[in-house]
Amino acid sequence: MPERKNEKLEEILNELKNKEKGQSAEDFLLSKLSDEQSEKLKSIISNDESVKNFLSSEQAQKIIRQLTGKG
Repeated sequence: MPERKNEKLEEILNELKNKEKGQSAEDFLLSKLSDEQSEKLKSIISNDESVKNFLSSEQAQKIIRQLTGKG
C-alpha cells in the first residue's frame, strides 16, 4: 500500500509542476484530495504554527525538493 501512495504522490507532484497557470496550487491540490484530506489540509494551512511544523517535516522537505528540482 505505501508504494501506491508514493505513486499517487508522484502523479500529483508531476501534475502540479506542469499545471496550467489559471489555477492556484492550493486549489489544484484540494481538487486532488478526498474530502477528509482536503479538510485536514485546510486546517493545517489556516494555522501558522501548523504550517511551520508541516513544512519542517522530512516528508514536506522531500516534496519541496521534488517540486523545485533541488534533490
